[in-house]
Amino acid sequence: MRRWDIDERQTGIADGTAMDPQVQTLLASMRRDGWVTEEPEVHLLPHLKTACGDRWRIVRDRLVDDGVYEVTLTIGEDLSGVALHRAAVGLLAAIAEPVFFVRQSEPRVFDCVTGVLDGDPPGFKSHGHLVRLIVE
Repeated sequence: MRRWDIDERQTGIADGTAMDPQVQTLLASMRRDGWVTEEPEVHLLPHLKTACGDRWRIVRDRLVDDGVYEVTLTIGEDLSGVALHRAAVGLLAAIAEPVFFVRQSEPRVFDCVTGVLDGDPPGFKSHGHLVRLIVE
């Protein structure tokens, strides 16, 4: 099966283990009790609102019991596929910290982990945020 529309090789050039230490460090940090930072509506929402500009509109936000901060939005354009993915990542970039992971988990849902790991600049204690953008 092709990996994209003009893929002729149908295989890549290497496995992904070159980044394994970074991913394992992120996972270990995420598993620490208390790693997810409190009050995302204070720490994250102002940055997201500013980044929304005229393109996005925040409909609602809520902190879920598992620590995920859900932000439901609309976008002023008819976007889907790669264009919507890139727009969502661009919006999430407004809250990016030294570690930044985004996965599109459903057609209009984007899960993000962002934070600071031990030793990352600017030297804060390791902490992070779990954010889910839901595009209506």
